Amino acid sequence: MNSIYNRRSIRKYEDKNIPKSKLEQLVKAGMQAPSAHNKKPYEFIIVTEKELLNKLSETGLYCHMLKYAAAAIVVISKADEQETPYWQADCGAVVENILLEATELGIGSCWIGEYPNIEKSQKVKEILLIPEDYQVFATISLGYAQEQKSPNDNYYKEKVHYEKF
Repeated sequence: MNSIYNRRSIRKYEDKNIPKSKLEQLVKAGMQAPSAHNKKPYEFIIVTEKELLNKLSETGLYCHMLKYAAAAIVVISKADEQETPYWQADCGAVVENILLEATELGIGSCWIGEYPNIEKSQKVKEILLIPEDYQVFATISLGYAQEQKSPNDNYYKEKVHYEKF
């Protein structure tokens, strides 16, 4: 459970590139996530160009860390509500797997939600030339952490119920 307890949202990064092999390992980890009916309704855009990261950092209030990130992984989906009605759950599992693997690799990460913010998603689509029939689910900011954060203890006994509410 080390990766689970040590995973934290990291927004300050060192000026250090992430090797392509590690970025590919993160995407592979994402693809290991469970998927409803095994539809796997996700695709990825790996961004390492500073100009694009800077533009993405301006798409919303909570995207500023992308300006300092070494890379980002954008999780997108064709999001066909008939064919893949659980695409949001599938993409959420993908993002969590990537965050946990980043922690395992010593890479800081932060989940930046786009969906269902259509205006923010549209800006990301324009910057990354994403076709209109895709939804932008989330962007994951990546970089080597400038600071180390202590693990959180997020267990709240009052939120656990047995058998019935």
